[in-house]
Amino acid sequence: MAQSAKRLLAVDLKWEKVEPFVKATGGLTTQQRISPLGIALSQSNRELRSAAFHILDSVVKIPAGEVLLGQDLTPLPVEEFRLGRYPVTNAQYHRFIEATGTPPPANRQNSDVEPDNWFPPNYGDHPVTGVKCTDAEAYATWAGGRLPSFEEWERAARGNDGRTFPWGDEIDKPRCNTAEAGVGTTTPIGMFPEGVSPFGCYDLLGNVWEWSSTWYDDDQQFRVVRGGAWYYNHEHATCTSYDFFSQDYAEFVIGFRLAFN
Repeated sequence: MAQSAKRLLAVDLKWEKVEPFVKATGGLTTQQRISPLGIALSQSNRELRSAAFHILDSVVKIPAGEVLLGQDLTPLPVEEFRLGRYPVTNAQYHRFIEATGTPPPANRQNSDVEPDNWFPPNYGDHPVTGVKCTDAEAYATWAGGRLPSFEEWERAARGNDGRTFPWGDEIDKPRCNTAEAGVGTTTPIGMFPEGVSPFGCYDLLGNVWEWSSTWYDDDQQFRVVRGGAWYYNHEHATCTSYDFFSQDYAEFVIGFRLAFN
């Protein structure tokens, strides 16, 4: 991944020093909407795009160990696995569409979107949304992975202790894209480096809810999602937060990330 980062840094992609994130009060800044990685993904240069995808496709190893599950901190063993460093993005999902002919996700403005024009320019590194759980699983199978389970996701977020947030137990500054940040939409992946998890995963809280492989009900109609989203406040974005939706439901605040054995 270091070589890909060097390749991207060598190109003029409007790199600039990123200041600590502060609450957005006067509308989104360009930095909050478009990142150099998003610009790289919009280029026609194949080598540049390949370097950007190498960053997006990176995974982290989650070692075997116990997760202290839920607010009761119930210990549960979890086997070693790998998890996407970032949630799956628009650009990654577009590769899947091109390779398989899968229809693109609908958006809030238009339910009849074009396969080549379904997300704004330079938004390739925003997490994909509007994806049903069944579509997320189809993507995972195509990519050689799967969705993480409820407990795997929490193991990745919490690490070896019972922390409330991936960074600790206090909210001292904006560390993820929730309603408190005032952004009002998705942000580029990795924009909150101070919210990284103990094992190196970004955006586990906020930005988008993430589909899991865990069923909520015995009839296997509803799937659990983890982590909260930009539309929700911190009360719904902790290491123990979850909700559930029909596996055939898609919404503008739901995305996913991949796990691998």
